[in-house]
Amino acid sequence: MFLGGLGFLPLLAVSDPLKGLFAISWSVLCTFEWLALRQGYAVSGPLRIAAGGFIERQLPDGAWESARLCAGSLVLTRIAWLRIAAPGARPYAELVSARSHASEDWRRLQVIWRHIGAA
Repeated sequence: MFLGGLGFLPLLAVSDPLKGLFAISWSVLCTFEWLALRQGYAVSGPLRIAAGGFIERQLPDGAWESARLCAGSLVLTRIAWLRIAAPGARPYAELVSARSHASEDWRRLQVIWRHIGAA
């Protein structure tokens, strides 16, 4: 997405200095997003999905912390792009795949997402 945004800038009908300002702004915004992703990955391990739609993530010390699904998540048949918000941290995205269709957590996620995901 970062390169796509920068590749779009030459097509804008604005002056070159303004394009440069847009490029710098876009780069700064993408850097903040990358830092949030890195921070989220650094402190997150396995995920648990509860029946009520709540998510818990395992911290490096083994403790479980509650989190929530954010808007912008996408759940498909065998793969999901989940935007997760933990208390006191910026939301981050995590790519999750179903290792087996027999997984209860995966089926629970699909059912929950069908009912509340679009809301």
